[in-house]
Amino acid sequence: MTTLLEVRDLRKSFRLHNRGGLELPVLGGVSLDAFAGECLVLAGPSGAGKSTLLRCVYGNYVADAGSIKIADGAAKIEIVGAGHRTILDLRRRTLGYVSQFLRAIPRVGARDVVAEPLRRIGWDEDRARERAGTLLDGLGIAQKMWDLPPATFSGGEQQRVNLARGFAVEYPLMLLDEPTSALDAENRRRVVALIEAAKTRGAAVLGVFHDHDMADAVGTRIFNVEPARMAA
Repeated sequence: MTTLLEVRDLRKSFRLHNRGGLELPVLGGVSLDAFAGECLVLAGPSGAGKSTLLRCVYGNYVADAGSIKIADGAAKIEIVGAGHRTILDLRRRTLGYVSQFLRAIPRVGARDVVAEPLRRIGWDEDRARERAGTLLDGLGIAQKMWDLPPATFSGGEQQRVNLARGFAVEYPLMLLDEPTSALDAENRRRVVALIEAAKTRGAAVLGVFHDHDMADAVGTRIFNVEPARMAA
């Protein structure tokens, strides 16, 4: 099996300045691998650090210690301690991330929001917008809405735009943080199809799903994230 993500002894804590500088450990030494063609489901109690782990892999959070290596072609890129440019390069072509919230530029239409990651990797305008439309259609967003800003959409519609944007580029490694929290059963089935297609093309998917049926539908393996312990 091809390993696309290696995490070793990852540690992350947060300092609570409003509590006199108290240090709150969140990840206490996490190690895992994610392989091509699988969906690794992160499980564990609320507050165990599942979302924190995803944000460390994506480079939003700086780990305190440990290693995160992502396969980028024949190379393995170390995220812990990497520079901003290295992380942005990985995000452009290798590493995708879908959260439960859409963050988009105001007044930009949904189709252009979805097409933007494709333009960043060199797709021309027409081709990028065509793929964006295909994804929006597949996620049940009516064509009459494609050129409207997502800020005017319902929460579930915004989440589907977010998913279309996240899956626009065929990233080798996908991080999903509760991507179906605002979706009904029909739209969850559409997301299952997206994830299964990503697995079929050989992507590794690392996901947090509070919907157990969704986790069962797409999960290949389960990794339990254990809550970190406070120092005595």
